Amino acid sequence: MATSKSRRTGRERAAPPQATPAPEAGAQPQSAAAGGITAAPADGGLSIDRLARAFASMMGVADPYGSGTPTDGDAGVEVDPSPNLDEEDFGSGEHDAACRVSPGTILEALLFVGLPGGTPLGAKRVAALMRGVRPQEIDDLAAELARNYRANKCPYEVVSLADGWVMRLREEYASLGRVIESRARLVRLDADALDVLAVVAWNQPVARDRFVELGCDASPSVLRLLVRRGLLELAPGDDGTPSYRTTRKFLDVFHLARIEDLPEPDAPPA
Repeated sequence: MATSKSRRTGRERAAPPQATPAPEAGAQPQSAAAGGITAAPADGGLSIDRLARAFASMMGVADPYGSGTPTDGDAGVEVDPSPNLDEEDFGSGEHDAACRVSPGTILEALLFVGLPGGTPLGAKRVAALMRGVRPQEIDDLAAELARNYRANKCPYEVVSLADGWVMRLREEYASLGRVIESRARLVRLDADALDVLAVVAWNQPVARDRFVELGCDASPSVLRLLVRRGLLELAPGDDGTPSYRTTRKFLDVFHLARIEDLPEPDAPPA
């Protein structure tokens, strides 16, 4: 009985075949219909392109300051990867509630981090990271931030340079930054480490088994220390054997523009 019921149920669920209507005279084949996938389907629904734009608009992706309204012929939808400031979990970590996440505080944080080499941070670049914010608004926020720092007599300032903004120490405090940077470059080395550096500097590239030949008893711990501090690097030598070379940091520490500026090994101290 169970078997016949199962079969009967299967027959009841099976959809009857649909008859395909004959094409009208003069009608084009479906594959050649005008508009391709952007054309409205036969049931009058949205095309794929229009549906994508509608979804993007619902998610807040579209630029509210963009010029004109996209048409059905526009291709694709540009996705905005910037963080959504309206999401409850954005910036909801444990922090002072008075520091509210906003375009102004985000701009201040970006200026605090800064770009390599002190490159100014442009308003367009910042605006691209925040939804619905124009470059002019970024400039206004930066100018307001600069006024607040001056009014509060902060030791740092926000200034306009070239086509962007930078956060930096005020002139009367700039020397403190130079003191910290010079101390950060200070490297203390013992006699064994200096011996290894001298051998590598004048004979590089130097393979591990050549140190004894060059009169230097370089222990593995000293070599690891110099590599870790960035004064030496281990790279393939001319014959492919792993060998030690000096680095850019080595030149900076010893105030050399290039390795060829080293004095001769037998030259008297300057």
